[in-house]
Amino acid sequence: MLADDLFDYLFIRSSGHIGSLMTLINRGCQRAVRTGVERLDEDLLNRVKIDQAAHLAQDGERNRLKGQRSRRTRQKAVRR
Repeated sequence: MLADDLFDYLFIRSSGHIGSLMTLINRGCQRAVRTGVERLDEDLLNRVKIDQAAHLAQDGERNRLKGQRSRRTRQKAVRR
């Protein structure tokens, strides 16, 4: 089952948004049928674009992590 095999992957790709998860699965199903694969797996889902809500959430998380790294770098520089 998709949820059993890819639960971490699906959570990361959808940023925990149920609407984004449903969009990802729907788009994945459409691509699977169009390409003749007829199976959802990580490889196929990697080729599916995420929706704007998931994209913005991932950008926000990336920016938050960059901010943490830059703070750590500044703290190390101050200690020296």
